[in-house]
This record gives sequence, C-alpha cells and structure tokens, in this order.
Amino acid sequence: MLVTQPKVFVSSTIHYLINEREAAYRAIEKSGAYPIMSEKTMSAQDSDSLTTCINKVKESDIFILILGGPYGWQPYGKESITELEYQTAKKINVPIIAFNTNYEKDDLQKEFIKRVESSYFRKTVSNAFELEEEIEKSLIEEIEKKQNEYLNKKEYVYSNLVKIKFPQYLYLADININKNEIEIYNEKRGKHFRQNPSLFEYIFSALHMKNIRFPSDWTLDGKKILTFHNLAEQSIPLTQIIDKGTVERLLCDDYYSLSHDKMSIFKYLLRNCLETKLYKKGIRWIKKEELFAFIPTQKVNNDQWQSLNITWSKLKKATRTVVTVNKDLKNENFVFNLKCLSFRTRFEYFDNEWYLSIKPDWIYLWSDFKTCPFAVKNIQKLKRMERNIHVFNHFNFILKYLQPSGPSLFPEYGDYQFLTIGEIEKFEFSPIIPDNIWTNLEEQGSLEKLHDINGDIGLFGS
Repeated sequence: MLVTQPKVFVSSTIHYLINEREAAYRAIEKSGAYPIMSEKTMSAQDSDSLTTCINKVKESDIFILILGGPYGWQPYGKESITELEYQTAKKINVPIIAFNTNYEKDDLQKEFIKRVESSYFRKTVSNAFELEEEIEKSLIEEIEKKQNEYLNKKEYVYSNLVKIKFPQYLYLADININKNEIEIYNEKRGKHFRQNPSLFEYIFSALHMKNIRFPSDWTLDGKKILTFHNLAEQSIPLTQIIDKGTVERLLCDDYYSLSHDKMSIFKYLLRNCLETKLYKKGIRWIKKEELFAFIPTQKVNNDQWQSLNITWSKLKKATRTVVTVNKDLKNENFVFNLKCLSFRTRFEYFDNEWYLSIKPDWIYLWSDFKTCPFAVKNIQKLKRMERNIHVFNHFNFILKYLQPSGPSLFPEYGDYQFLTIGEIEKFEFSPIIPDNIWTNLEEQGSLEKLHDINGDIGLFGS
C-alpha cells in the first residue's frame, strides 16, 4: 500500500551484477522511490541473511528482478536466494518487474527464467545504462498506477455523530406566575431564594407550589417558556404557569433559523430533552462536569451501592461494566467511590440535518453522585490505556443503550416522544488510511491494548 515513499526491493546475484545493481540504485532514486538493497540500504540484522532478505521483500511495495548469468547461492541446496525472494513477492502479490541480461546463463538459471516468463513479461537489456533507463521508466509507470489505485480506493470513516429526530413544531407562551406568592410560599417551607433569583428558580418553585411534578424538557426564551409539549392542551401541567392566550405554535426550523441566539436556545431545549430521556434509563446529568454518567441502580448489604453490569449485543453478546464500586481500603463494608462510564454530548446542525455527537468518558462519583475530586489521575490513566477500539466500543454500547433495536435488549428502556436517536453516521473517505500505519507505531508490549476482548461484539460482521 503506497502511503508515502514507495519501497523497491532489488533482487539479483550481487557479485556478478555490480554495475547493474548500481544502475538500479540510481534509477530507483531518480523515480522518487526508496531502494532496498543489501549492499546499500540494509543495516545489520539479528537474523540470518535469508530471513532478513525475505522480511525486506514483505515490507516492499515493488519488486525488481534482475536476471544475470549464474543461478546464485542456494541456501537449502534447492532454490537460489533470488528465486526464494521472487517466490515471496509473488505469493504476497507485490508487483514484480523483471529484467533479463545478455550474460551466458547456467542451466539452473535458464530453468528459473522459464518459470519467471510463465508469469511475467521480462524486458531484456544489453548493458547497465539501458537497464537504468528501463528501470526508471517502468518504476514511474508502476508508481503512478499504484498511486492512482490508492487515491481511488475509499473506506468508511465512522464518526461519533448520530442523526436525531424531534417534532416538527414547538410551543412558546408567556410565563404567568406571581413572584410574591412564590416568595411567601418558600419562606413558609423554609426555602429561601439566593440574592437575585433567576426566572428558572421562580418557575420550579411555582411548579412545586402547585404540586406539579414535570420533566425538565422545556426552557426559557426571555420571559417565555419554550417546549415541544402542546401548551394548547389543558392536560399539560405547564399550562398552569403560562398565559394561555399567548400560546404560539412555531415550526422548529423557522425558530432556530432566526438568529444565533435562537439556535443556542433551541440546542439547550434539545439538551433538556436528552436529559429527560436519559433520566428514565438510569443515566444522570452531572452538571458540574457537564456530562452524562451511568449510575448504580441496586443496593446490597449495609445499604451500599452495587456494581452495574449490562449485557448487550450487536452480532455477538458482550457484558460491559458501566459502574464499578470501589471499596474503602480501611473498611470494605463501605463504598469509597464509584467509577462510572460517562459521555459528553453536543448537538450539531450541518447541511440542514441535526446530529448528536457522543464522546465516551469516565467519571468518579461519591455515593451521593457528587463528583469525586481525588480521581483525576485515575481518569488520565484510563484514557492512556484505552485505544480507538475501546472508545469505539464504548460509543456503540452507549448508542445501543440509548436507542435499542427491540424492547427485549434493555427492558428498562422507555420510549420518549420528543427525541429519537438514530444510527451511527459513516462517511466515505479517500484516500484510505491502512490500520497498520498507526498500529505499527505501538511498542510490542502495548499491542494487546489494541484489542478489546470484553467489548468485541462484532460491529461489522468480522
């Protein structure tokens, strides 16, 4: 796979073809490629000559074969090292460019040439100068061909974006509350506003005063309430704190297209809708950290939280631990903190389409779900240990949990009418980036990090 400078392996006898190999070296350099030649560019290796040469053939992008007079060294008493190199290149489909010379051939070399000619057209040259010219010409053609193949190949790039759907209309209405009544009510129950309370605080107190429990899937636009709930319907509890005569029904795209401020308000409404959707699924909004976190759902002895494992599947079944209970080192009967799988989200609007971006993360919480400030290094270590496959599997698990394909996968799933989360978005990308380009950068001892045994659920049929 040509990604940068192509590597060209030159195979021939060395002692009898010194001038020809010099010519090949010059031609390869002039073509912009990198020559792999034992006498020029190969350093000392901790392996025998045959193994070293075969490994270099496997690393090459193009294989040049120069056929001289003698068959050459036969390391096992059968095939020559040149033929073994040729067989390796042929087996792994490295492009082979063959050149014959006018030197007198021994019998074994004649037989080898016949085997080569049965698979490849070889060019015969009369001297080293002609060989240099022909190699340069052939290499330029082959490199251009391989680069065109490389640039025309495409692969899917999987993003952390998922399409979302929401209702066509939203509703806007004036707030109608009596602040004095609310302040008196709060004083009677021993709840005092902070200095200069916000309209949000007054509204929450007004709902409490009227004994209304209502989800937070609404927001404010100035002194108006904005929601997907139909405020024209008397059955909606929010109608008790609005001026019913001011209710407006608006097309969503008309609203968020008005200005950047309206777009920001609309995104905040979507965030509140997502919080409402996830709350029913045991996922809590951690306001201080601005992320969503899985939280434990069951307690055991001494009223302590229990770790939470969730079984899920795509093509295979797997179990993911989303909450790990860490015991107090001084007293194992008590919980010190909770390691929770979490994720950050953003709502994005591209090319007239709405997306939710999901970025997996980790957080440590106390038992009351407040942020544990002593675990920053633990989170940094977790992120250093994880690779693309781990994060991608976290993402797929989170997505599957938010929008399962059937009611039996996650029994606790409850449908939420105002926000539907779609499937992962993928995009065609060219040129492709072979995985080995970045996996080979890992140290040998770190290669196991590239596999997620517990999370490998066969995302793409592999």
